[in-house]
Amino acid sequence: MGNAHFICCHECDEIVKIPYPPKSGRYRCPNCNHTLFKYWPDMIERVYAISLAMLFLIIITSYFPFLSFEVLGNKREVNFFTGAYFLYQNHDIILSVTVFLTTLVVPLLWILNMIFIFGSVYHNHIPKCIIPMLKLQYAMTPWGMLDVYLVGILVSIVKLSKMGNIIFGVSLWSFMALVLLVAYTNTIYDPHMIWDIIEEKNLTEVKKDERD
Repeated sequence: MGNAHFICCHECDEIVKIPYPPKSGRYRCPNCNHTLFKYWPDMIERVYAISLAMLFLIIITSYFPFLSFEVLGNKREVNFFTGAYFLYQNHDIILSVTVFLTTLVVPLLWILNMIFIFGSVYHNHIPKCIIPMLKLQYAMTPWGMLDVYLVGILVSIVKLSKMGNIIFGVSLWSFMALVLLVAYTNTIYDPHMIWDIIEEKNLTEVKKDERD
């Protein structure tokens, strides 16, 4: 594979020479300082383990009460789907569906897809569908808005705290941990390593076919 890789910067189209194998860290474009890629030797193991933890957390978030709100002795429990349900009751169907998709469906599919991709690579099994899965992963990433949802929840808690007592549920803590793990995953995840592994596998298969 040679002693270097060449990467085209997505921002300024500068062709950058990267030593191979690369050292740990972030590689930036010398022209515009845009991040070209991130390389961590243990990224596969770390992201795979974190993805399994995120799946566990999103199940807890969806199952247990989010928080309890008590005013003058009247107590009301809120779960993860309450916001979307209230919007549906108020006939804001499009907004309700959007909230449901961006806070549960897309993040869940994103996590499951991460488990599939990194689990396959970790167990040395590269399925033929991994390339469409990588493209799907890239397409889904902007639509997972857990951090935006968390900000909305925190703002609501600040406002509601003046009206009554708020008791945080297990689901809220697991949701906050989930958002932190998603943010951490985005800081270390880079598809270049996966593409390199796919390329090496394809080259190995071509050489094997030539020998046969």
